[in-house]
Amino acid sequence: MKSLSFLLLLGMVAANGGLLKLSDKDHAQIKGLKKLLANLEGVYPTCNMVLFSEMVDYNTADERCKSFDMGTGKAVEGNLATVNDDAKNTDLKMLLSMAYPQSDGKWADNEWVWVGLRKVLNNEGGKKGKVYHAEDWQWADGSSPNDYFAWLKGQPDQKPSTVDGVKYLQNQMRINHGGKWDDTFAYKTHPYACDYQGKYILSATQKSWEDAKAACDEAGLIMAKVRNDDEIEEMKTAMKYFLGDLDEGLRTFDPSNWVWLGGNDAGEEGTWKWNDGEPIEMVETMPWRVPNPDNSNRINGGRTQNFLSFSKWGEFDDSFNSPKRQRPFACQCPGT
Repeated sequence: MKSLSFLLLLGMVAANGGLLKLSDKDHAQIKGLKKLLANLEGVYPTCNMVLFSEMVDYNTADERCKSFDMGTGKAVEGNLATVNDDAKNTDLKMLLSMAYPQSDGKWADNEWVWVGLRKVLNNEGGKKGKVYHAEDWQWADGSSPNDYFAWLKGQPDQKPSTVDGVKYLQNQMRINHGGKWDDTFAYKTHPYACDYQGKYILSATQKSWEDAKAACDEAGLIMAKVRNDDEIEEMKTAMKYFLGDLDEGLRTFDPSNWVWLGGNDAGEEGTWKWNDGEPIEMVETMPWRVPNPDNSNRINGGRTQNFLSFSKWGEFDDSFNSPKRQRPFACQCPGT
């Protein structure tokens, strides 16, 4: 899992206990990321995690994150988010505020989000369990919150609750809009966040190819590359999660079924490259939307189709960098 946060240095604590000062570049990238995510509904990603806005109980959230295998296929089971540093805690605060801009109150369901810290030792309600020991709590990777934690004052308090004759203990952790932690009961319902093991961040905002590239750059990302069969499948899955299912009822090139990628042959016709200059090696074998690439100049005043797009069917198309051709777009996490 990538440790690089979209929010970079925001909120990170310096060795002397003071807050690091953000540069103008950091502020610009935070603003750029928020713009990317602004028109998404229900699912909000960063390079660290994905927040799902649907309210569910803890066990449901846990099961759904286990099956959230973006970027890994079925080989690696997913998990509720690991929030073990201040950058990830800050990511989560931002995503929760985007999903629920206003909380209904300090203890309201939409004030909190489920994450993956749970009590695994002394969790049966005995006297010993009521005293906080970091080693009793565990993230999915087996680590405990020894070095990083943000508990509310007086928490965890391990108070029991009885509902319909069943006794419940506060063996799960949730995080609020302020980034503070609380232990609570599994029957509570909140949005939930899963660790993200994928590489793509999609924006539902429709832009021209050039404006989409600028938006990825503004957020400190690169425009997405899709370089092999595994990445084709990952991009199809990312489009489903972040932009919704394929709509067969729309016309073929309706923008709802396509995203811009970071490839072009604007420098030399037929020589396709990613924006950083890396050759697109699968040009001859990639699944183009027949009869593409056709390099048409039909709607763009004689200028030809030099910019790469990708559909929810898993097909590629050459298209125009034109205000007349606006689509959602895909960015990619640094280092992937």
